[in-house]
Amino acid sequence: MDNPTHKKNLLSIGVLMLCLTALQSPMWRPHAAPRCITVAAGGSAVVESEREIEKAGILEKHTATPTVSLHRVVVHGVAPGRTSLVICSKDGATNVYEVVVLAATAVTQQGLRVSR
Repeated sequence: MDNPTHKKNLLSIGVLMLCLTALQSPMWRPHAAPRCITVAAGGSAVVESEREIEKAGILEKHTATPTVSLHRVVVHGVAPGRTSLVICSKDGATNVYEVVVLAATAVTQQGLRVSR
């Protein structure tokens, strides 16, 4: 069966299947907004993970620093500002958090409850 129409139909089905497979890629899934962690300068906050953590990093170290254990990251507020915390688990999942470090005076003036 060397019918040209048959070959075109098979090619079209193959292209359609490839497109549907590509749409299942994580690249096309909407990204959740990063969760926010608020901590006072000089204080700390704990981020718990159900997954085993491989590594965690903070983009601007002068704002905050992390301490990493098996299922927990402790974020230490260094100086007022904003930064991002990225936690990678051993199974490949990645979580992103926005870390807001407030000056201790701002915390007391605004009446916010922040880990210290």
